[in-house]
Amino acid sequence: MKKNMKYEEIQEKVMKWANDRNIFENSNAIKQISKTQEELDETLDALKRLGKGEETILEVADGIGDMIVTIILLAKMVGLDSVDCLADAYDEIKDRKGKMVNGLFVKE
Repeated sequence: MKKNMKYEEIQEKVMKWANDRNIFENSNAIKQISKTQEELDETLDALKRLGKGEETILEVADGIGDMIVTIILLAKMVGLDSVDCLADAYDEIKDRKGKMVNGLFVKE
């Protein structure tokens, strides 16, 4: 796949892939968010192994991609568009102020 493909183009390919496999007809939002959690847990495990001599950066990249796929499908299942969800989230955070506490951003 082209690395310079736009998110919206890839989103369409992901939804076609899911349609071709009858995922939308045979699953639901709860099952999909559970799949997202599964991918998140796998990515967390890979991140914990980073820097320990294992080639886990590819696993991290795969996990991030898998999470995005599950989020795209989840959004579709509940009648949303993941691009719109991302844009809305950005609009909400763009002017947010806060501080870093123990390596995490905490909003005011």
